[in-house]
Amino acid sequence: MREVKRNTIKRKHRKWPWVLLILIILITSGSGIFWMKYGYDIKSAIADGYSYSEGLTKSDFRPKNSTVIYDRNGKVLKKLSQSSSDYVPISNINPKIKKGLVKVEDQRFYIHHGVDVYAILRSLGARVIHRRIEGGSTLTQQLVKNVVLKDQSQTVDRKLKEMVIAQQLEKKFTKKQILEFYINDVYMGHGSYGFSSAADYYFSENQNKLSIDKLAMLVGIPNNPAYYDPVNYPQRSLKRRNMVLYIFYNNKLISHNAYLNARKRPLGLKINEHKFDNDVSNNYALSYAVNNAAEELMKSSGFMMKYKFNSDKEMSQYYANYQQEFDRARGELVEGGYSIHTTIDMDVQNKIEKIVSDTYKSYTGRDVHGKLAPQVSSTVVDNQTGDVLAIVGGRTTEGDQVNRAINGYRQPGSAAKPITAYAPAFERGYLPQSTVIDSAIAGRKNWYNGYKGKTTVRDALANSINTVAYKLALDDNKHLYYNNLSKMDFARISPEDDNPIIAIGGFKNGVTTTEMASAYSSFSRGGKFISPSNLSSIYDNENERYIYQNTHPKTSVYTKDASYMTLNTMQSVITDGSGKNAKLDNYDYTAGKTGTTDDSKDSYFVGMTPKFTIANWTGNDMPSTLTAAEEGLSMQAFKAEGEYLVDTLKEKNKNFKKPSTIIVDGDKLSVQNKNKEPSIQDIIDNDFSKYNSEQKSKNAERLANLDYRIIYHLTKKEEYSRERKVEKAIEKYKDSPIIKESQYNKKLDDLQKIRYLNANVKRQNAKSDFNNQILDLQKSLNMSQAMFQTSKDNKKIAEYNQEKEKIESERESKRKSKVNNLMPQYNTQLQKVKDAYANNDSDKENQKQKLIDIMNEIRSYGGNVPDVKINVNSSN
Repeated sequence: MREVKRNTIKRKHRKWPWVLLILIILITSGSGIFWMKYGYDIKSAIADGYSYSEGLTKSDFRPKNSTVIYDRNGKVLKKLSQSSSDYVPISNINPKIKKGLVKVEDQRFYIHHGVDVYAILRSLGARVIHRRIEGGSTLTQQLVKNVVLKDQSQTVDRKLKEMVIAQQLEKKFTKKQILEFYINDVYMGHGSYGFSSAADYYFSENQNKLSIDKLAMLVGIPNNPAYYDPVNYPQRSLKRRNMVLYIFYNNKLISHNAYLNARKRPLGLKINEHKFDNDVSNNYALSYAVNNAAEELMKSSGFMMKYKFNSDKEMSQYYANYQQEFDRARGELVEGGYSIHTTIDMDVQNKIEKIVSDTYKSYTGRDVHGKLAPQVSSTVVDNQTGDVLAIVGGRTTEGDQVNRAINGYRQPGSAAKPITAYAPAFERGYLPQSTVIDSAIAGRKNWYNGYKGKTTVRDALANSINTVAYKLALDDNKHLYYNNLSKMDFARISPEDDNPIIAIGGFKNGVTTTEMASAYSSFSRGGKFISPSNLSSIYDNENERYIYQNTHPKTSVYTKDASYMTLNTMQSVITDGSGKNAKLDNYDYTAGKTGTTDDSKDSYFVGMTPKFTIANWTGNDMPSTLTAAEEGLSMQAFKAEGEYLVDTLKEKNKNFKKPSTIIVDGDKLSVQNKNKEPSIQDIIDNDFSKYNSEQKSKNAERLANLDYRIIYHLTKKEEYSRERKVEKAIEKYKDSPIIKESQYNKKLDDLQKIRYLNANVKRQNAKSDFNNQILDLQKSLNMSQAMFQTSKDNKKIAEYNQEKEKIESERESKRKSKVNNLMPQYNTQLQKVKDAYANNDSDKENQKQKLIDIMNEIRSYGGNVPDVKINVNSSN
């Protein structure tokens, strides 16, 4: 029995080495696979971090110049004065802020070198073992994330750069300086940057005079300025303050009695609104521009805009995060340092505002809040560019700062029908003359009594028949009535709106006139949507780079045929339907749609010409029934605005552009399929080999120019910014040629830095071009070094020249020798490639690559071989 046990124990012991070996193999293999997949990105991120940190100076952490907003002609519209960022030297900062902040946010601040490995491991342990989230970032890392990178994205790439820069900062600056930067630059909520500004805002006091309870409240804010906001969430702020006080007590910064007394005190807020002239609420176009600019800053910092949600909870969480990031970005704009160029033409803006004001001037009543009633919002979109030409958010900005054109979410009524019901129906094969049935449907009714029975699609839209629009949406199996809205940036679309009821305007949260105008505008571009904006660019003056440039990217939403049929059918709304009062006297081809909600609480009209689209809303801020005259104001305003714009924009009296596939016969439209461009499937079916060859060629060229977007998901702005850095570095290198040998090491370092910058360039063509330039510079530098070395050894110029000629001759001879040795290989491989393509061999691509490698090697030695063009016969 004992013998059996011994054998069993021996067998168990023998297994352990094998288990250990397998574990080692698995770990090694896993590490290798991980490095193969992510190694390049990791090296790039690290190199990027070094590049970022290289040029950082103290000025990068100082208050910036004012942000300036310009109109379309470069005229200054507004200067956003320095934000509430009062820079205070470390010697004048309250000592308790310095000590308390370190104890709460980074207790090992004076020990680590920018990155605290212990804190990272502790954070991971807390997350895995206790399922509790603890911060692992040091104060230096937080400074890098918020001030240097301005990137809130949770990516490995950003984290690596942050860690590298943090360590480099610790080498450049003292701990005292880094703490000074943090205390002055950290965002404290409500547009306040730094503790001095926050003390003034929340308590109307100097930071040096704060009591310990107030100081503790401020120290608690940076952890999450939105969540611990003392103004909006006082209870959360109070709990956070008391926790900070406990940390102070535990670390012997305050006595036990001081701790107990401080806990009992209220927050003691005494808000001191910043007295900077940063108010843009009295100008609808400016407030819209600042809103757009804040969102673009959010995007540049890694925030992803979202317009479609799986649940209301997900939507709610997103908008809570959105608001926090929006406030941060807007505060950053106000802090200064940006040039914002807009498309605003104040002459057009002021005229549109006056037209709207004159239309509503006889209505002088006010609601319970003292606001004029009824209210209005109006948005004008340029159909060619998608730019917002003018925007009106209400009847006055005096005592009324709401910009309803971007924040007034109200029901559009039947104005939703073209984008939700009719355009998708035309895509499914319906025509304006197609027959539909106006009949009873459960829970839905028309604005008139009874039903018309058999009617046409054109008549149903012209007369705004609800039952038909609802049935068309009900028949939409792809739910385009809902999915298309997220493509067109409708911001408050709820998961509950995935319901055909929105085809007749029954949205949960409503829409804005800006959203409606830009959606309708898509029809004029053959179904291509352009996000509405009145920005041209945002330039970061401190970092000398563009944050945003409006390239007017288009998103396909509707087909050209469906778009034209929708426009053509909407023209019947103006000529024969509910929109007759919107007909323009100076233009004959207006298209549009009316919209009225239940009990006439909202009145909508969206109308358009080939050049512009206008969306108008009329209603009371507290929804209540409008009179018949008030209902007509939206169309009345459109008519006046439209006639002004036709004259101002010098629009010719021409109809919307008709696709060649559409045949018009009076009110009847049809689609001529034979003139239609062949689909990709048609091309594949008819001539696959030709299609395949063309696609390979196109894809190769596309990848060389767009790999930064396709593979690395960078925007054009981000990629071109990286390329510009390399260009500038090369220009700077060339501006100071090497003239003495002592400069060699410095120039060598400069070249290496350029290589680091080029590692971040992702566009293949650009990277290759830069590599060639760097190689030439390296050759030149090596030659210079050789010259210096040679001049040392050769006192006489004649001897030097002789030696130089000899060296050059030898090099040329070697290159020729290399080329001569490679040419037979080239000729042999060229024949192999020809044979492989002629026979359509499976390894023809490999053979071609071998030929390219030989050609590249020949050329690298100065040889000259022609590019090989392989013509593949379509019959092969």
